[in-house]
Amino acid sequence: MILVLFAAVASGGYGYYVLVINEDDTTSDGDSSSSSNNAPVAKINPTNPRIQMNDTVLFTASDSTDIDNDELSYVWMFEGDTREYEGRDIERSYPDEGNFEVKLLVTDSTGLSDEAITTVTVISNYHGEFDGTLEEGQSETITFPVDAGAVSLEVDWNLTDVAEFDITNPQAESVVDMYLEDSEGNVLENNTNEGEGSGSWSILDDRLEPSGTYIIVIECTSGKMEYDIVVNVKY
Repeated sequence: MILVLFAAVASGGYGYYVLVINEDDTTSDGDSSSSSNNAPVAKINPTNPRIQMNDTVLFTASDSTDIDNDELSYVWMFEGDTREYEGRDIERSYPDEGNFEVKLLVTDSTGLSDEAITTVTVISNYHGEFDGTLEEGQSETITFPVDAGAVSLEVDWNLTDVAEFDITNPQAESVVDMYLEDSEGNVLENNTNEGEGSGSWSILDDRLEPSGTYIIVIECTSGKMEYDIVVNVKY
């Protein structure tokens, strides 16, 4: 639009001014704001879950948002699986130990999308059984793994005196020394002169922070002893 304005000047004559108004400029801001759209924000819950092998975990995209309140669709992708799964919520179980990536793609009704990724750590409780026979002066070192996140360690043993009867020392008994050591060399438990019978150690999570290989050392200091030791690590 062009406007021509006339005005009187001091000399007694007239002058004019030309004002050009671009109509598109007056409406461009409004058109831009009305047509803008925002991508959704994808979120996976739970984040970085840690589960037992063969347990089921429920993933949900319910925390995903869209500021424009557009209708959202959800697609899940799981490491090691070539299929894609639709839906806001999905259950998943893992038969193997390891770390597995989970990917969520959230798309709004205008085609804009966002992606979220998390990792599932799959673990299993440890169970080990050990047995043997030691004569005086012999020792045995038993090793087992304790991974990060362990909540308890239980060690149960049964000792059987199998030394032959000594008529010259009928009161003699077989005994062993035993100790438990973490992966950093800290002694967690130490029993000396253990005779025939059963016993146990119970270690909770606050003492299991060092991960790695733990050891049990059993040494026969007198006679001859059979041992059966059971180790359970729970996560």
